[in-house]
Amino acid sequence: MLEICVDKFFGELNITSSRKRISEELFVKLRDGILSGALPSGFVFPNENDLCKKLDIGRSTLREAYASLEAMNLITRTKSGTSINEESDTRNLMNFDRIAHFTDPTNLFEYRSVLESGIADIAARRADSEDVRVLSEIVDRMEEHKGVFDKLAIFDFEFHQKLASITGNELLIIALSSVQASFEKFAFEGFKRNFYDQSVEDHRNIINAIREGDGVQANLRMGQHLMNIKAVIFKED
Repeated sequence: MLEICVDKFFGELNITSSRKRISEELFVKLRDGILSGALPSGFVFPNENDLCKKLDIGRSTLREAYASLEAMNLITRTKSGTSINEESDTRNLMNFDRIAHFTDPTNLFEYRSVLESGIADIAARRADSEDVRVLSEIVDRMEEHKGVFDKLAIFDFEFHQKLASITGNELLIIALSSVQASFEKFAFEGFKRNFYDQSVEDHRNIINAIREGDGVQANLRMGQHLMNIKAVIFKED
């Protein structure tokens, strides 16, 4: 039964990109197959020549896709063949930001909404005056670098990272840090799309809730901030 499911996966694996991007498309489809379980742990890929013939691709293209999968610790390549690693290896924190980078953007926003609204709530209940001062200084630096998108993205993450550190919960700190690259990517895109003024206002509103020690309002204002970002990112040009 498993063999039938795997055969079906490869039978439906159509590569449609131009030659320049074909290895990237193959990587994405194989990665998604592994993470979804369509290609199970322990599965050994067909012989390279046979698979290339089946997919009508060159060996260099297949090997480029394999290299990216191996970098994510999803597969192991040896002289005897290429196999999928155990689930405990493929779904680990070391891979999290790589997975977040390729996931549907909606998934990332849902993750951030659940995580960061909770972080803001706890931070408001635990912050002291020094924490509020540091948060305010970060937003001040954002105002000093208006129009410098890469700097703004870095300061944006620094603000959210500071909120996580205020909680004192190392699991929350790691959970946020695990998506730093994806976070800064979306922040950069948002600032390019004229999100700067709204972003500064949102951050000031969050700080006010933190200053007042109001976890409920901090949670709500963070949620609104993330909704504002989402509206900008998904706005049709």
